[in-house]
Amino acid sequence: MCNAHVAQTVRERINNEGLPSVSRRSFLKMGSILTAGAALAPQVTRADMPERSLVDLTHAFTTDFPVFPGGPQAERETLVTVEENGYYIQRRNFAEHTGTHMDFPGHFIADGLRTDTYPVEMLMGPAVVIDISARAEDDADTMVTVDDLKSWEMENGEIPEGAFVMMYSGWEHLIGTQAFLGDDSGLHFPGFSGEASQWLVEERSIHGIGVDTLSIDHGPSATFDTHFIILGAGLLGIENVANLSAIMDSQATIICGIPRYEEGSGGPARILALAGM
Repeated sequence: MCNAHVAQTVRERINNEGLPSVSRRSFLKMGSILTAGAALAPQVTRADMPERSLVDLTHAFTTDFPVFPGGPQAERETLVTVEENGYYIQRRNFAEHTGTHMDFPGHFIADGLRTDTYPVEMLMGPAVVIDISARAEDDADTMVTVDDLKSWEMENGEIPEGAFVMMYSGWEHLIGTQAFLGDDSGLHFPGFSGEASQWLVEERSIHGIGVDTLSIDHGPSATFDTHFIILGAGLLGIENVANLSAIMDSQATIICGIPRYEEGSGGPARILALAGM
């Protein structure tokens, strides 16, 4: 997500609150998460594979995939073809926050880590899928709340260390329609509430959050609290995720495959889930 309105909002917050930075508390907590994450990394053997399935949580990267209003649409050009040149190459032009993509701390935080410096251990962790799809059918502006997180824990146990907490709203089914973005009154789509994001940062040790919408903040947000809270804690945001319904009832591990873009604030990524059958 990136446009002039977002930039203006961020500038206003910096003027009022000072330049955001990763707190010492979050930095120390991130170190403990890294240690736990390394210990939790699943050891997959050939014998495990028949009992597991790999689920692609990534949309195809197309030039007409919706972007945050004000952002440039992706472009591609064919440079050479097999028929005429013996090999095939395209050139692509896109903003970092296009398609299924990741937000790294440096996207909003001046001294936040970027794609080329971020610890690889933080790119994998247990999946926790919070299903708010029924509520989203009636309220496009609904958000994941602290009560949603606690309800999930009542049924499944405490959110595990190193988890990616993913919001499933069913919004991916609206891609290709105006409703994916909103309506004439503005942006309308679900996201995480600031309170839920703060609770996850303070009460649980996660690696990040993800959504099946354009932004980890809900559409009408004017302050982008979730971005500031999650990225300010040194954690990751994943936007425009696909197929979360396929892993809702499974134990699964999220695996984030993303190039080490030089000084990147994020970028298009291949998000996979290794799920138990």
